[in-house]
Amino acid sequence: MFEKEFIKDHQYIIATDEVGRGPLAGPVVTCAVGVRVDNLAVLASILKEYGVTDSKKLSLKKMERILEELNISTFKKQNFRDLFEYSVEKITPKKIDEVNIFQASLLGMKKSCHNILKQDSVVLVDGKFPFKSTKVKDVHAVIKGDSKSVLIGLASIIAKVFRDRLMIKEARKFPYYGFEKNAGYPTAAHRKAIEEYGITPIHRKTFKGVKEFVQE
Repeated sequence: MFEKEFIKDHQYIIATDEVGRGPLAGPVVTCAVGVRVDNLAVLASILKEYGVTDSKKLSLKKMERILEELNISTFKKQNFRDLFEYSVEKITPKKIDEVNIFQASLLGMKKSCHNILKQDSVVLVDGKFPFKSTKVKDVHAVIKGDSKSVLIGLASIIAKVFRDRLMIKEARKFPYYGFEKNAGYPTAAHRKAIEEYGITPIHRKTFKGVKEFVQE
C-alpha cells in the first residue's frame, strides 16, 4: 500500500488534491480525505474495489457512481462506515487573482486539511510542492499522487464532482458560456462567448484570455 511509506508513529493520515487550476472561470476546489492509520488498509481495499483513481482517468458518471456508493452526495463533512472523513474548500476567482493560482491551490489544500486535522497526522499533497503549515509538521508532496494513492485519488474525485456541479449552477446564472459543459475551461466556445458577451464576476481577471477583456 503506497501510503504506508509515509507513516511512522502517526495515528492519522490525510491526503489532499485540487481541481480547477486551468479554467478561465470559477473557483479552484480542494478536498482533503482523512483516515485513522488503523483503518487505512480496510479503506484502501474498499476504494480500490470501487475503482477509485485519478479523477482525470474517470468519466463524470463513473465518479458520481463511486460517490453514491460511498454515500457522498451533499459534500458535508461526514464519515463513511466510520472509516474516513473529508472536507471540501473553494478558493474564489477574486482570491486567485490576488495571490495567483499556484498559491490559491496550496491555500485551499491547507484549509481542507486543517478542517479535519488530528494530532499525530501526516499529510500527503498531490503535486510537486507541499503547503507550509504551523499546525502540522509532516507534509509530503507526491508527484502524480492521484494515481499512486487511493486517498489522494478519492480527494480528487470529490473535488472534481463538487466543482462540476458548482459550475452547472453557475451556468444557470451565466447561460452564454457553456459552463455546464466546459466547467470554465478555455474551450473555443467559451472564448468566443467572452469575446461576444464580455466577462462575468466569476472569471479570473489575471488569466490570459480574460484579462484582455477586463474593463478598467
